[in-house]
Amino acid sequence: MISVKVTTNRESSDVAGFEVISFKAVVLVPAIKVRSLPMIFKKKEVMKKVRIEGEDCASKHWMIRTFKWKHEQWKPAKNISAKFQGWGWFRVSVGDDLVPHPADRLGIMCSEGDCH
Repeated sequence: MISVKVTTNRESSDVAGFEVISFKAVVLVPAIKVRSLPMIFKKKEVMKKVRIEGEDCASKHWMIRTFKWKHEQWKPAKNISAKFQGWGWFRVSVGDDLVPHPADRLGIMCSEGDCH
């Protein structure tokens, strides 16, 4: 079991009194055909978790994707990919550039990709 913790330091903004959605993130694990529910972030310093369970999760690269809200629809922003395996958690931080940056991890090995 692996928990993916997604956090943000990205600022939300107000336009004419309405809060603008900052971004959404999705975790894809092709080896076990899992796609997380979208995690929508509207505020700074929020953490959301996804729990991934399955055998042989590291046989294919995972992908963590971000999307931005533009012209009334979600547009792909940035993504990273790597192989993750173990029993524990890892944290991904998303800043103003919308790139998901792997931050810290416990009990998880990362290889063949964006691990730092």
